[in-house]
Amino acid sequence: MHLPIVSVGYLAAQRLTQTGLQLKIHSRFQHAMNFMADDGHLLTLLDASRYPNLPDAVRLQLPPSWDWREMSGKLAGLDSADIWQPELRLAQAAEKPLHYATLADELGKQPVESELMLLPGGDSSKRQPLISLHDPLDQLTFQVARLVGFGRGLTPDGDDYLLGYLAALWRWQEVAAIAGHARQIRQIIAGQLVWTNDISAHYLRRALHGHFSEPLCELLALLTLSASHAQITAATQNVMQCGASSGADCLAGLLHGMRTLQTAL
Repeated sequence: MHLPIVSVGYLAAQRLTQTGLQLKIHSRFQHAMNFMADDGHLLTLLDASRYPNLPDAVRLQLPPSWDWREMSGKLAGLDSADIWQPELRLAQAAEKPLHYATLADELGKQPVESELMLLPGGDSSKRQPLISLHDPLDQLTFQVARLVGFGRGLTPDGDDYLLGYLAALWRWQEVAAIAGHARQIRQIIAGQLVWTNDISAHYLRRALHGHFSEPLCELLALLTLSASHAQITAATQNVMQCGASSGADCLAGLLHGMRTLQTAL
């Protein structure tokens, strides 16, 4: 069966044109299939009706009964497929992250099964992420280690939270007040990836270099704009729809990163 391609993430498009690319099947799920390359990065096939664009993903038009655990097929239409690539620019020191209250309000409304305290003052029985701008290296390393691989899900709660935190800092990474902290936390996370699973490590590794999902990129693009409440709410909901709790964990990490930025800018 030929599987028409709907869109290709920009990193996937680059990889698929490489000569000698070696891919091995890593994991199969009903609506997604992962291949592992020799460099440890994944290339993912996704059902376009269920998943948004990802940097390393090929989104396909799949029959309703399709199940990657039972079927296989050939890809068709790669040459004519749309290449998805976000347009995100770095922020300037004078720019401030906006819309924190709206994002926090939307997260607070969402029923989420997470092992983390997602907002300050939340469920005290959950693990509380404690990361701040001026933490010394040993304290920051300890806090990151408590999050990497922690929690439930294919991508654990703590990993999704850290991905959101990285996303918040990414646009301000070259601003003097935040650059040192952003660089330090990237280095710490990179050194901790052996403590989580391959799939989650892949997404965190990509986040270290500013590669995020389409919903997250769209929300990040709005953070410095005078967007309407409806626009921010819709973008926030799109992020939270990712996975059972992954989107909410990610949004909580993004909000934590915004709090860090507010103390620095």
